[in-house]
Amino acid sequence: MSRSFAAPLDAVDEVEPGADGVTAIKRIVATDPYLEGHYPGFPIYPGVFTVESVYQAARRAVEADRGPDARVALAAVRSVRFKAPLLPGDVLTVSCRLSADPGDPRLIRAVADCRRGDGAATAKVTLELRVRTEPADA
Repeated sequence: MSRSFAAPLDAVDEVEPGADGVTAIKRIVATDPYLEGHYPGFPIYPGVFTVESVYQAARRAVEADRGPDARVALAAVRSVRFKAPLLPGDVLTVSCRLSADPGDPRLIRAVADCRRGDGAATAKVTLELRVRTEPADA
């Protein structure tokens, strides 16, 4: 049985690391399969995909910073507030500040401001990531 429908979602198109975080871009394309049926006649980018965009951007930045042996997993979604929809043709920009927990450097807090191309705020997301280190061939 083919499970091509369950392939990993690529929720960021571009990622640019910064001094204390990362900026990522996701273009909302009308033909992407996740828009079909969400919602019929008025497709919007699903909110859970906005959270996934933040996670993927933060994960890539942490892995780049910590090296090839770093493995980053989502530990918690601390808060999410959706403010405006993302429609086909919109561009989502995720500006994410990353900070290590002073008591446990394996925990990273990602606080993201998400905006559309017109500058409108679309979401505010706070995630907690857990970093472990293991050899890449393990």
